[in-house]
Amino acid sequence: MPSTEARVETERPSRYLVQLCKHFSTKGRHLGHRPRAHMGGDAQALRDLRAVGEQAQVAWTDTEGDVSLPWGRITLRATSGVLTLRAEAVDEEDLRRLRDLVTGHIERFGRRDGLQVNWERPETSAVSPEAVGTAGVRGGGDAPRRRHLRVMGLIAVIALVLAVHLGLGRALLANWRWTGWAVGGVLAVVLGKVALLGGFALRRSRATKSR
Repeated sequence: MPSTEARVETERPSRYLVQLCKHFSTKGRHLGHRPRAHMGGDAQALRDLRAVGEQAQVAWTDTEGDVSLPWGRITLRATSGVLTLRAEAVDEEDLRRLRDLVTGHIERFGRRDGLQVNWERPETSAVSPEAVGTAGVRGGGDAPRRRHLRVMGLIAVIALVLAVHLGLGRALLANWRWTGWAVGGVLAVVLGKVALLGGFALRRSRATKSR
């Protein structure tokens, strides 16, 4: 659902929030004598706009407001020095109508204060919450799992190498009289491979963590 937001800087954000919500709560009756201000004098467009206004559902407090129209929804929030507006609609055309309607009202209400409404697209509006959630699961869950599997595979290889060499060592020890001279060489090879593979595993683990 497309949406857009505006931050209007004003010393009286609560006043304009309440004024706009009360304006919409009149169910379109406020449109009867302002054809040029709203729709450029187009009688049919004015009738359409009045029909939209008659279906407005409005609720507000001094700090928050909610306006639902057939075109979409407007939410308002008043904080210190700022009136935040958010408009959302089912398509871009309705969003444009909603945005233009709110802009006209706010700038007319705040003409003396020089209020200006500049709409911006939220950064998250281009990606749906479902896509964000899926990306989070895929990107955040698979990478650590793959790193863990690589480390476990490397450990398994080291264990296999040790098992083979230890089996060979036991065979040599069983025939110590004839092969005592070879035991030292086998142990040296085993220790060398353990050190080499252990260092390699440590470097791989650090490299994957730093990504």
